[in-house]
Amino acid sequence: MSTPFTVWITGPQPDALEALADDLARRLEARDVPAEVIDRRAPGAEQLRDLGMAVVLTASALGRRGIATVVALPGTGAQRADARAALGDLIEVAVASPGEPGSAYEPAERAEVQVAAGEPGAAERVLRALELLRLLPEADSRAYSEEEEREVIRRLKAFGYI
Repeated sequence: MSTPFTVWITGPQPDALEALADDLARRLEARDVPAEVIDRRAPGAEQLRDLGMAVVLTASALGRRGIATVVALPGTGAQRADARAALGDLIEVAVASPGEPGSAYEPAERAEVQVAAGEPGAAERVLRALELLRLLPEADSRAYSEEEEREVIRRLKAFGYI
């Protein structure tokens, strides 16, 4: 991995976030990118008062060892923004799920990738966004059609990332 990065997967349903995070981590590992998932299964994760700071500290420590961090917690907009500001190489993935959002969830305003819970190919779309941002070397296969790729590039430009 050339640059350590963090992917924060956010949405109202923790099970959907964890499923995507686990799939993404497996796909990163298959590309020889070590990855660690931080989710509600981590002891005390849901009780953290300063989730953003915990993510920053953990992702920084993992990044120094060349390990990508995949966060699968709803978090607040402020927590995700603080982590983005501190880490720099962080992208948000918004997972749309039916059901009632939890009390700690605030919808992502600047998500680089938006997917539906259980959407086939969601992890591949995240990988492609990482490639477009040059946080991950390109793979041979394409997860996006040309039209989808244009839309991702348009969104990344709109946010000032490229």
